[in-house]
Amino acid sequence: MALKPIPRLILIITIVAAVGFAVMKLIQPEGSSIQANIEKPSSSVVQVNPVASSTTAASSNSMQTILEKGVVRVGVQSPAKPFYSIVNGAPTGFNVDFLKLLFAQSEFTQKHPQIVIDTNLAVDTYEEVPKTLLKVDARGKTLVDIAIDGLTFSDDDLKGVVYSIPYVSDFGYALIAPSRAIIKDTSELKGQTIGVLQGDPDVKAYVVRQFPDSKIIELSDAAVNGVRDWISRAIKSGQVDAVVYDYPFAVSEVAGTDLQFAFTKLQGSDIRYKIGVRKGDDQLLQGINIAIRKTKESPEYLELLQKYFVSKNAKAARGATGAETLYKVKAGDTLSTISQAILGDKLRYKEIEYRNNLPNPNLIQIGQKLVIPKT
Repeated sequence: MALKPIPRLILIITIVAAVGFAVMKLIQPEGSSIQANIEKPSSSVVQVNPVASSTTAASSNSMQTILEKGVVRVGVQSPAKPFYSIVNGAPTGFNVDFLKLLFAQSEFTQKHPQIVIDTNLAVDTYEEVPKTLLKVDARGKTLVDIAIDGLTFSDDDLKGVVYSIPYVSDFGYALIAPSRAIIKDTSELKGQTIGVLQGDPDVKAYVVRQFPDSKIIELSDAAVNGVRDWISRAIKSGQVDAVVYDYPFAVSEVAGTDLQFAFTKLQGSDIRYKIGVRKGDDQLLQGINIAIRKTKESPEYLELLQKYFVSKNAKAARGATGAETLYKVKAGDTLSTISQAILGDKLRYKEIEYRNNLPNPNLIQIGQKLVIPKT
């Protein structure tokens, strides 16, 4: 039976449809959908091994994503006062304010005048924070762009994660003890039990070196009922006699307790907190490093240090004796300028810092009286 001729209208529609489909195939990558560029949140999260995540990172560009979307996704520890916590439903703390300053630098505001800081991915313990960079969702997409906390790890301590230059420095380890304890010298801790943070190899190595005759116990900083008070619990229960811990983080833990900073900065300790990124995100790492330098030179950065890290629990320095003198801090003073003017050497500021039980050379206030060591 002979086929009937196809009506002209039907033929035209068929040809147009075929051409349209061919064009769509040319402009749309294979396997994608029309809504492929729309992020769909997924509650299914898997932990991949470091090698796999490193490979994923090498083929991505977090810097470009941040610039295009105007959002930086951040892995944090919560609660981790005074660096990060949620108050009245909103993120607050030094890291929150610092990140606002950091991502307001020109390296990140090329397309968006204000970068949104997304801290929705929070973990409970210190050692989990850099691991957030290695987590992906069910589709293999990374969950954060950077990780920030009191991170003192070295590059590739966790394979696939590298670190920025320090965004917080010039602090050290503090010795925390009951306020009733009279500790004039660290040698008095001989035979005592000292607690250190579990998962922080740096502080443990320091205490082993500095207190070889003391017993060391590693303590978890996991929150209990949403409260991170592991230091006071360990000391009050008698589990340890004292704790050696990063001064900046201890400020909030000690506040409102009967604990004291017997020493706000133990000699030989030097804390440098860094920001973690995935290995391979070189453009992001470079941008962060440049922005950190600029931010730390700003007056706003100094204001943040003063706002978050001045403690009322620091043991007062003993009064001037012998040839020591008193100096009253005035506007514009720094420990270096004071040291240069009185001791004739700006590098001797560390002696003034230690003598006055100061945790950081920037934490002096107008009107404060400092004991100046012998010239």
